[in-house]
Amino acid sequence: MTQTHNEFFIEKEQLPVEITMVTGEELTGSVFVQPTWRRPSIEFDAPVLLNLPDAYLPVQLADGRTRLIAKAHIVLMRGRSTTADSERRDDELGEPAEVVIRCSNGTVVQGVLMITRVTSNSRVLDYLNRCSEEFIALHEGSATVLVNRRHIVLVHDEFDGTT
Repeated sequence: MTQTHNEFFIEKEQLPVEITMVTGEELTGSVFVQPTWRRPSIEFDAPVLLNLPDAYLPVQLADGRTRLIAKAHIVLMRGRSTTADSERRDDELGEPAEVVIRCSNGTVVQGVLMITRVTSNSRVLDYLNRCSEEFIALHEGSATVLVNRRHIVLVHDEFDGTT
C-alpha cells in the first residue's frame, strides 16, 4: 500500500505539559514543537513557542482532542525538566534567585529564577522590568514552570516563609 504525500504536513514532536489558565482550569496534554537532535524540552522548546507573536497555541489534550488555547490566558505551563538541578551551571544560566510568585488567578509558585543580566544590576525587580520575554522560566525541583509575566501579581524575591 502506498502512502499519500501531504505537502502541507509539518513534522512535529509532542512535549507533555500541564497548563493553568486564568480561570483556574488545568489542562494536561502536549504542545507541538519542532523536531531537533535532542528530546523536546520544557526549558528550550516551550519558551520559544510561547514567546512567538502568535496569539493561539494548539494543545493536544490527554484524551487525544486538540484545542486552540489563547496564550494571553495561560497563567503558567509546567513540564518535567530535562536538566537536573545538580547539572545546571549557574554561570551559563545566570544568577539564581529564590522567589515566590503569586499569580492573578491565585496560583502560587515557588522556585529558582535564573536571572540573566539585562543591566549592570541583577535584582529580581530589574530582571522582571526589563526582560523582553512574555513567559519566564522558574525551576521548581524536577519541574520547570513557565510563568506569564502579565499574570504575575506579587513576587517575594526570597523564600521568607510568606506567600
